[in-house]
Amino acid sequence: MNSIPSSPHTLLRLLTYLGGVVLLACLLSPPLYWTGSRLAEMGVLPIVEGFPFHRYFSRSIQISALLLLWPAFRSIGIRRLSALGLKRNLRWKRDLSIGFLLAFIPVAALGAVYLANGVFAMKPEWAWTGFFRIAGTATAVSVLEEFLFRGVLLGLCLMAMPRAAAAWISAIAFAAVHFLRTSRQPLEAPVTWLSGFQQLPLAFSSAPPWPLLGWGFLSLLIAGLLLAFAAMRTRSLFLPIGIHAGWILGQQGLQLFAKFSPKPSDILLPWVGPNVVSGAVPTGLVPSLVLVLTSLAIAVYLYHASRDRLRF
Repeated sequence: MNSIPSSPHTLLRLLTYLGGVVLLACLLSPPLYWTGSRLAEMGVLPIVEGFPFHRYFSRSIQISALLLLWPAFRSIGIRRLSALGLKRNLRWKRDLSIGFLLAFIPVAALGAVYLANGVFAMKPEWAWTGFFRIAGTATAVSVLEEFLFRGVLLGLCLMAMPRAAAAWISAIAFAAVHFLRTSRQPLEAPVTWLSGFQQLPLAFSSAPPWPLLGWGFLSLLIAGLLLAFAAMRTRSLFLPIGIHAGWILGQQGLQLFAKFSPKPSDILLPWVGPNVVSGAVPTGLVPSLVLVLTSLAIAVYLYHASRDRLRF
């Protein structure tokens, strides 16, 4: 489907790109932290007030990935996004909105079941303004991660292998990256030019213990496969962006006003477990089944919309 050949030189350039992303993030995160903290103190950007350094480092990774993406594309020989299998989507509004609803409604229903059965309990205090932060997070993360994982990574995989293998590799990478956690440090700890580099050896230090690790990975794997399927069938990122945003808004919305109640935290496994890793990923058979139901709903939607689409 693509004209860019796979070769050892291409692989070397991709590895160089990944190394450059990490190096730039290490250098970029301290000044971003200092700037954000100063703007928060001045009242210019109160939304980032109290943000710890590890959150700036996480965002620096994403910013660096975008900044270095075009030079990486040029070195590989990619001049247009169409080389990655992406096409103009004339029905992007429909894909975006339906993807969001088919992801958000099942997660919201699951949250209601959790609350009704005591799996989650309402917090005594919570700020409704937090929904604005969650909505911003859902928008930014869904756009960025879908572009990187379903646009870039999946597109590059499709250059070198069959679609099924490309979908599995992109989904496994998507799941694994969510366990690369930056290390929390005390708010009073000084941030220096070396603070970003100090995050690197602690990348897996916050991974949850087994079996939570396995259940979290399963949820992310199912999600990654669905998002890859949606991107390949529509040759566009709008449907997976909508799905991703619906999941984030539903799951983090529940986390805003409620908390996991059972003690010890693994008492309901394998059915339900506490949320783990970045993005508050749900664990257990029940949320995995909800993701499967969403996958079936998306498949039905794409089946009925297939007459209007170009297929791979």
